[in-house]
Amino acid sequence: MFFTEALPTNGIYTLVIFLSKEARLEVGRLGIQRFPRGYYTYTGSALGGGVQSLSQRISRHLRKGKPKRWHIDFFLAHKSATVTTVIAAQVDEKMECEMNRYIKKEGGAKIPVMGFGSSDCKKNCESHLLYFGEEDIKQKIAMLYEKKLGSKSIIIDF
Repeated sequence: MFFTEALPTNGIYTLVIFLSKEARLEVGRLGIQRFPRGYYTYTGSALGGGVQSLSQRISRHLRKGKPKRWHIDFFLAHKSATVTTVIAAQVDEKMECEMNRYIKKEGGAKIPVMGFGSSDCKKNCESHLLYFGEEDIKQKIAMLYEKKLGSKSIIIDF
């Protein structure tokens, strides 16, 4: 994909996702869940090279028709779900849980589904998917990245 050159090999990322209408989705072992219309974020990390790199991880999230392996795959496969922005930064340690909690607290987010994207989480996160209602939160998330990490984030709009 065209954006991959802008990304570091290792890092943390947050997908900003707009769900254009309410959806009821089956999300793997979480079963059927209701998701209201609005903006969501999903935060993850990639700390390896090749298929484990940040660009490959984000490319996979953006690809349509992929096998549904993770909770986020079920959400992104819905016709009403669109990734509008990716915000990323270089880090060399696994810190998506810390960043996700920071975004939730400072951004005023809600947990739409307990356990979403965090079933293997070692830090007992409630969810790695956050809900913000109708507020387009791209700039807020970019500001939180800069404030938390002390470095300029990379913002990629789609």
